Amino acid sequence: MKSHNSYLYAGAILSVFSALTTATLMYGPNAPAAEGFDAAQSLHDNGLYLYKKWVLFLHPQFAFLAALAAGIAMFRDRGFLIAATLFYLGLWAYTEVSQQAYIIDALNQMWRPAYLAAEGENRELWRTLITSMHGISDSQYFVVIFAFGVGTLLFGFAFGHQGKLTIFLRYGMIAIGVMSLVSFLFYYAGFTAAGSLVGAWYGYVYGPLQIAIRLALALWLWHEASTHNQKA
Repeated sequence: MKSHNSYLYAGAILSVFSALTTATLMYGPNAPAAEGFDAAQSLHDNGLYLYKKWVLFLHPQFAFLAALAAGIAMFRDRGFLIAATLFYLGLWAYTEVSQQAYIIDALNQMWRPAYLAAEGENRELWRTLITSMHGISDSQYFVVIFAFGVGTLLFGFAFGHQGKLTIFLRYGMIAIGVMSLVSFLFYYAGFTAAGSLVGAWYGYVYGPLQIAIRLALALWLWHEASTHNQKA
């Protein structure tokens, strides 16, 4: 029981970290937009550009481990639902981590410096690789947004209706999951009618709601650990 409680406390702390990384990604400063292809390649050593790639590399790890901690607490009562939730959230986390690894390493530590240093035909070869990176990254995002949407939707259904915090987690996650899947359909399945809705969602709602959900999950995990301590 003691080890179990320690993991719940750790999950609560990791959920706070995931809230902080979400806030950084949504509201942290960005590098000025590069004008033209060559100017974009010079971003490979721009710290203001690179730091969000590193934050996004770490963020899914924090969020998934926090979800895993919650899954431990709920598994006995909702085994299959939690297993499905963790499958999709694990798929999201792995894909997003690998996506950022490609961007940090292959694109910014290898291909962009090589392009800037090359001349003639060699320069065009590096340009082709860099151009193809957009397709690779976007295909990974295809998996990221779908798996995140399904996993978050299922995670929301795993929470019950007992108490305001639990209800907020349930319906907040369901809303995030549904809108992530609507966005997936808009981006990849030609659901153009959802364009205005998706724009408003990510422009005004998603950031504050996601941060609040991650902080609420931290409180829920801390409360679960404290409750187990009192029963021990």
